[in-house]
Amino acid sequence: MQKTTKKKIVPIVVTVLVIAYVAPLMVIVLGAMGLWSNGETVAVMFPLLCWLVMGAAVIAGTVKALGQRLKEIDGGEEEDASQY
Repeated sequence: MQKTTKKKIVPIVVTVLVIAYVAPLMVIVLGAMGLWSNGETVAVMFPLLCWLVMGAAVIAGTVKALGQRLKEIDGGEEEDASQY
């Protein structure tokens, strides 16, 4: 196993764990929105929609960070702390 391959395992595992944690919460929120959408006011739907958007932002940010980290590993850059 190459040295760069070992470095790629941890970011991928962390990304999968974050998605595995946040995605079910988003599904629950979607289910709650569908359950309460029958005549409920916007006051109930708005916080749920905000929660859904924040979950999507967390997933998107994590995937973007994963892409940047993998690109950094492929480029041969070492950890920032090791430069000092």
